[in-house]
Amino acid sequence: MTSAPPPPPGWELEPLIPTSQQQAQDTVIGYLTRTVEALPAGTRLDATRYRVGNGNRSCDDLPTGSDKPEMMFTDVRQVLLPEGADAAGVISEVGDIWRSWGWHVFERDDFPRPNQFGYGPDGYRLQIESSTPPGHPPTISGISPCFPGSVASDDVAVPTVIPST
Repeated sequence: MTSAPPPPPGWELEPLIPTSQQQAQDTVIGYLTRTVEALPAGTRLDATRYRVGNGNRSCDDLPTGSDKPEMMFTDVRQVLLPEGADAAGVISEVGDIWRSWGWHVFERDDFPRPNQFGYGPDGYRLQIESSTPPGHPPTISGISPCFPGSVASDDVAVPTVIPST
């Protein structure tokens, strides 16, 4: 895996552990909404192709025991751009948007290029990657910090499409 460049001066990780499923989802969707609102009019973040279950994933690759493992909320979407928009340019722009929030953002070698991986000081993560094969929409993801499995829920609604304004 590619080592990350150092974070920006003054950047410190202070994870904000979600206390509920709703809080994890609201924060991820809020970051995705802020991102799409800064992009060209007509851009949409569409989860139709990737929606599987409720977005909860175990933080442990091989959970064992009778306790509920820690969970994270993950939201994956296609970035549907207006006609004529340059996908590579939008991916770069998204990285700049996240940097403007004070996030640690960089391109990783081990993913399709161009890409941008953003790490918030609150422990939330966003990433955007070009498509493989080329010609398809980029993919954007939001991931919460791990939270107690006891607060995970299957009944919190997630919007299928997040439009730009």
